Amino acid sequence: MKQVEPAHVHERVEAGAVLVDVREPDYYDRFHLPGAINVSVNAINRRAPEVFADSGQEIICYCNGGTRGPRAVQALLDMGYTNVFVLDGGLRRYMEMFEGR
Repeated sequence: MKQVEPAHVHERVEAGAVLVDVREPDYYDRFHLPGAINVSVNAINRRAPEVFADSGQEIICYCNGGTRGPRAVQALLDMGYTNVFVLDGGLRRYMEMFEGR
């Protein structure tokens, strides 16, 4: 499974990647990364065709600790999406890297 390091996620988004928070909406509402959209891992199979029209678009999925993100990536790969990544370590690792900056 392809991963994106937290230090590179924003430059990838600026270059056109879609950042997807795959946690449930209540967690997304409390906090999410800038520019992220919310498609929970439980809804990814149902919502992906409407949200991600281009199966070649770069998509970066993340969750809190790195469990649901990989599940969402695998679901998207199984549906034929080809340019899908997971944020290495999830939101937790991202926050640890940027804490104090």
